[in-house]
Amino acid sequence: MFLSSKNDPELYDNFKTIGLKNVVKNNDALIKINLSGMYQTNHPRTDMALLKKVVAYIYNNGGTCAITEGSSGCLTQSLVASGFGDILKKYDIKIINVDLLNEFEKIDSRGEYHYIPKCFLKYPVRIAVPAASKRAGMLYSNNIKLFFGAVPRKMYQLDNAGAPAIVPRPKLHQNLHNSVASLFLAVKNYSDFHFFINGGLAYNENAGEFILTDTFVGNNALELDLHIFQTFFNDCEYPEYLNI
Repeated sequence: MFLSSKNDPELYDNFKTIGLKNVVKNNDALIKINLSGMYQTNHPRTDMALLKKVVAYIYNNGGTCAITEGSSGCLTQSLVASGFGDILKKYDIKIINVDLLNEFEKIDSRGEYHYIPKCFLKYPVRIAVPAASKRAGMLYSNNIKLFFGAVPRKMYQLDNAGAPAIVPRPKLHQNLHNSVASLFLAVKNYSDFHFFINGGLAYNENAGEFILTDTFVGNNALELDLHIFQTFFNDCEYPEYLNI
């Protein structure tokens, strides 16, 4: 199920309809974002205006939250530099940089081992707020691929340490489509995410940067990924991991 909105009142109505309002009351929510580094042209990150709305909604409805991402030691600094500092001052938000954690659950998924932070299970409500993009030479990235940043870089390095790493987690790129799918399924089986919120700046390699026409709220990552791809990226290479 997913719902779309064109303004804030509709967005908040959708939060209520899909069940977010009820579950955040007196609960801790974990929000996985896309902010492994700062925004660069044609490389969108989680929309900070949308993230602010989600966080404020949680606290205004009696909940608290933590924000998580793999950010090589600088997640708080990246949030502040992205314009999120006022919200960090206003609310008591826990920041969890998965690249600095040491406790993980080893999950066997589709023939691969994945290392999911044990602390994810401490949060009864789990929300994903990614950024949609398809860059040249890269896979379509949105809800499912977001979880590449949910696991620690140190556990996904190649065995031959002398080889240069051109990506943060090179082991995931050896069988890329299978790894995207297997990692998402490992997270789903261990610490399933309940809500997926898509909106703000996106990037299509054929059309450039653009703003999604609506804000979408769903409870099924695959369903929402398929809709966003078919609506905004249907002139791009179809990602095989969605079939997996």
